[in-house]
Amino acid sequence: CHPVTGTCSCPPGWTGHHCQRACDLGRWGPDCAHTCNCSNSDGSCSAQTGQCLCEAGYTGSHCE
Repeated sequence: CHPVTGTCSCPPGWTGHHCQRACDLGRWGPDCAHTCNCSNSDGSCSAQTGQCLCEAGYTGSHCE
């Protein structure tokens, strides 16, 4: 936790007051602060790295 504010610094893929909640679909990174930038139908990506999770038949860094 931050020594002054007392807020937790969540690891990639987690958010919430005690970092107990996984990122919602389409979000990633520490405290789920980033939005996925993927062309797949649900826009999903790895909650830890932001790497797009491509559907069958699609490839590329953005599933394009």
